[in-house]
Amino acid sequence: MRIITKTVPADFNLFLFSCTHWGSTFTHVSGWEQLVDQMNSEYAGLRANRNFGVHHGDIIEGKLIDDPHFAITGSDPGGILPQIELSQKKLWPIRKKLAALLIGNHEWKLRKFGDIGGVIATHLGVPYGTFACKIHYVDKYGGLIFKHFAIHGRKQVGSVVGDIIQRRNNMRVQLKRHLVHEAGDCMLQTKGHTHKLLVAPPIRELYLTDSGTRIQQNYTSAAPNDTFISPDLRWYVNVGAFYRKYATELLHYDIMNPMESVRSSYVEMGEYPPAELGYAVALVRDGNVVDVKLEVAE
Repeated sequence: MRIITKTVPADFNLFLFSCTHWGSTFTHVSGWEQLVDQMNSEYAGLRANRNFGVHHGDIIEGKLIDDPHFAITGSDPGGILPQIELSQKKLWPIRKKLAALLIGNHEWKLRKFGDIGGVIATHLGVPYGTFACKIHYVDKYGGLIFKHFAIHGRKQVGSVVGDIIQRRNNMRVQLKRHLVHEAGDCMLQTKGHTHKLLVAPPIRELYLTDSGTRIQQNYTSAAPNDTFISPDLRWYVNVGAFYRKYATELLHYDIMNPMESVRSSYVEMGEYPPAELGYAVALVRDGNVVDVKLEVAE
């Protein structure tokens, strides 16, 4: 696992995203354009030069013709090289803002052909995070601001209980369990893979002390650069995806022109529940993560 260092100001926005699946006909292109536009514009009161990002992998669709999930109507029939080139083109406008670029299982499946993530990262001049990495955000003097653990992920997050409140809470608990033991010194822990937009914020717990003459209430806390941060005081984020369940713009079917015809995604055929397309943005102010916004891609 690589440890990457990124110099940042005390106040910045960190865009967290994954699963662009370039080369798939189900990629949410307009949603990606929304992300690029926001990263290159003022956001949450900060100028564009204070926006940074981390791509959590599944950059390309990466399904070869012998893949059991390959469909001529679902993937670029030109193969993998056009997908790599397309991903580089799409990432180019934000390349200087990326703290790291990771791979996912879609790139990993193609490892016998080479390190696709490394090729893309090198072309863009972006630090390559492999499948998982730690990022040290430091000030201009090299002082540590906070640490971030990022991984593409393998485990799914889901719940089938009837009540939506319990269902969401169950998924937050699962997300925390997946990430909590990966690093003990990271204020921010993030993963992709599940195509879900989800955040489990830190919870400060009440405890009582006394001053010698009276009882006082206090709350647990941690400095963002502590050598150990209590699991309950970290941010856990599932960073979403750009893979649509339905290709709604295609309303007809022509057997002689399958690439321009309506088709079904594996999400549709698998009866997966709908998920919000989009990405997360961690708001860092005065060197601390103060909020994580979930941006739904229109």
